[in-house]
Amino acid sequence: MRYSAMAFVMLLAFAGCSSTPPTMPNVVGKQLDVAKSDLKRANISGEAEVLGGGVFGILQEHNWQVCEQLPAAGAPVTEKPRLTVDRDCEGDDRDGSPSSQPTTTPSASASTAVASPSVTASDKVTETTVDKLVNRLNSSKMGGIKTGDLFRVTGVLTGSPWGTGASGDYYVYLETKKGSDLLVFIDESETLDWEDGTKVEMILEATEVTINGETTDGWMRAREARTVS
Repeated sequence: MRYSAMAFVMLLAFAGCSSTPPTMPNVVGKQLDVAKSDLKRANISGEAEVLGGGVFGILQEHNWQVCEQLPAAGAPVTEKPRLTVDRDCEGDDRDGSPSSQPTTTPSASASTAVASPSVTASDKVTETTVDKLVNRLNSSKMGGIKTGDLFRVTGVLTGSPWGTGASGDYYVYLETKKGSDLLVFIDESETLDWEDGTKVEMILEATEVTINGETTDGWMRAREARTVS
């Protein structure tokens, strides 16, 4: 009996060593939270490595779509799976186009906040929305946005109380319909009458910011702003 028990234990150990790795499911095109659930159901242990997420990172997994996976579907999983995500795998949203109308300073009758330097009529300003701008910032290579590019958006303020970040700049948030809200640097003195729900129009400039000695791009600074309602 002792010999039989020992042989049985050795047989189990041998079987464990020769077990086959789990098979990678197809998760391309699925929301990130769904893709992770599929990996668990496929008996793939540990967290997958997730690439992407844009400037603001991944705050809500259901707002991100898996565009690429490694290993491919049907292949054995011998190491941590890698998932590359984006807001939309079908391509960057670049519906915004340079405005054909010259940029003007907001009328004096509106409550106006103007950041220096002011925008001139010769500056090219792209008309877009807050959501489209965030999608571009979070897409591959920031959707082609370069430092100095200008964008006109109308949006609703959210996320107060606002404050001063690690860069030393005061900031507010513009609300998006889904995902991360858009952080905008602006002179604090221009925001004294603002609160959550205030509708504003801004001309934003893509800029670089230095935090703890490291300079990164993909940030937005208000060049001009006015209260709409």
